[in-house]
Amino acid sequence: MKENINEHDHTKSMLDIIRGGYKKFIFEAENEAENDVENDAANNMVNNGNDTIMDVEDEDSEQEAKDLSPKVGDSIFNDELKKLQDTVEPKVKITNFKIHPNDDDVIIEGVFLQLGDIDSGIKFKMKLEANEIEIKINSIGLNAKVLMLLQKLNGYYENWVDEWAIKINEYK
Repeated sequence: MKENINEHDHTKSMLDIIRGGYKKFIFEAENEAENDVENDAANNMVNNGNDTIMDVEDEDSEQEAKDLSPKVGDSIFNDELKKLQDTVEPKVKITNFKIHPNDDDVIIEGVFLQLGDIDSGIKFKMKLEANEIEIKINSIGLNAKVLMLLQKLNGYYENWVDEWAIKINEYK
């Protein structure tokens, strides 16, 4: 019976990797397991029967564990960046990417048309839950090219909202 459980766990971890997750090294997983056992023992000694404090902490840590922050190199990050670059402008950079499955929210922040100054360019923040895109323009003149790029960004956002409204369920 133990062999079947291990096969199930391995299959589950392979599917997680295929879906864009990551695989921990064996020694990291073992260290985490040891630390979890030690932390549980320490928490039980400190708790002294006050379970309500532990429950709140557990809920917060569960929420943080379910929130995802794809980084450069992750397949989902690279896919979104490529779509943005193909649709809006090849020099678009994603500066922040968060997935909050429990809140049905995804946030992508980025910048394009950035000059030498870090504060210059067109900065945007797309939020699925708010159903809006925030745009800040610093040190950029408003011309036909900028207007066209803003229209492209808005068109991308409209498609992005529809796509992520469905895609967010994969992360629950």
